[in-house]
Amino acid sequence: MNSGNSDAAAPVTSAARVGELDVLRGFALLGVLVVNIMSWLVYPWFATEAQTDALVVTQADENAQFMMMWLGADKANTLFAFLFGVGFAVQMERLEGRGADFQRIYRRRLFVLLAFGLVHLLFFWPFDILHLYALAGFMLLAVRRVSDRVLLGFGLVLAFAARPVIAFVLEETGISGPAFKASFNDAAIMERANETSLFGLSGEFFEVGVFGWMASGYILAWLFYAFGRFLLGAYVARKGWIQRSGELLSGWRKVVLICLPLGLAGQFVAAAIDLETWEWSAQLEWAHAWVHYPTVPLIAAGYVATLILIFHSPARPLALVFAPVGRMALTNYVTQSFVIGFLAYKAAGGPALAGNAGPALLIGIAFAIYAAQTVFSHFWLSRFAYGPLEWCWRTLTYGQAPKMRREALPA
Repeated sequence: MNSGNSDAAAPVTSAARVGELDVLRGFALLGVLVVNIMSWLVYPWFATEAQTDALVVTQADENAQFMMMWLGADKANTLFAFLFGVGFAVQMERLEGRGADFQRIYRRRLFVLLAFGLVHLLFFWPFDILHLYALAGFMLLAVRRVSDRVLLGFGLVLAFAARPVIAFVLEETGISGPAFKASFNDAAIMERANETSLFGLSGEFFEVGVFGWMASGYILAWLFYAFGRFLLGAYVARKGWIQRSGELLSGWRKVVLICLPLGLAGQFVAAAIDLETWEWSAQLEWAHAWVHYPTVPLIAAGYVATLILIFHSPARPLALVFAPVGRMALTNYVTQSFVIGFLAYKAAGGPALAGNAGPALLIGIAFAIYAAQTVFSHFWLSRFAYGPLEWCWRTLTYGQAPKMRREALPA
């Protein structure tokens, strides 16, 4: 490969980044952390129903649980997946504009991400999304030349319907039942909770990944769910709505005024039904999916628009707090899973909070973890150009190690 092609295929520098994307990724990671720590440490994932029922639930716990379901659940992963699609289209435009072989580079990038994700899934964190994003990324790569209309149409259909429809089919046909129940019945949950060695816990996670996730078929529901959001992100990036957000603020204001109220209202109702907040919530259970799935993308769009408006306002420093966390999204995401695993189980030497901590305490812990990640990300990126895992990802993708220290970056 000649030097010109080598330069064309080189990883993007800090100066070429879209700052809004880093802010949005950092904000999404806060939501991912809060939802994960408050969801996975309780029934039916890391705790039994009896453990959860035995907890003393305060008004603060109920409020924290409702806020998470209302503002966080499904919105954080929607935003994260959407941004993956945006990043895909932005990178394709830049690499092809520089004459690089985008397909070859991005395919290698996805294979590296898939390897990271499978190791993470099978040995360290059974709720990994990296492998899922890599697989959906290959699907996105295959349809990268479709028209804008097809991109938007299929994106909307999959975003709204893929997960509930596929999950319904899996449950009605009985495909998901045995494997899923074997991984998350009371005996399996308590076996993981009582595991005293990290090696043994890793083996337990391997079984959950293989049976509770893959063999149950639920991977398919989430794969197409993520793919739909990828398509929507790629569509937005094609239009340049984030790259040129400073020129399109009036449009983003309309998104806030329309999408955010509708999304907040719909998700409030969905959370109330899901948590049986109202006396008649049980009678509305049939309506949950019809309210929840259409309004999740609306509230996520409202979050995106709000952060973009803040980014282009005098309050910009508030948005920039999230940027370093977003620039180290891979490192921070993987770190979060290790911290949650440490907190959940005694095998890691942690406090074994799974089934023993209420939502109010967990949300406080989540914000404390994120604050620590924010401080660390600011500190690290003041000295280095990339996060540790980001540097590994780029090195394996491009076949050459980019300069790590910031002073080595071009002016």
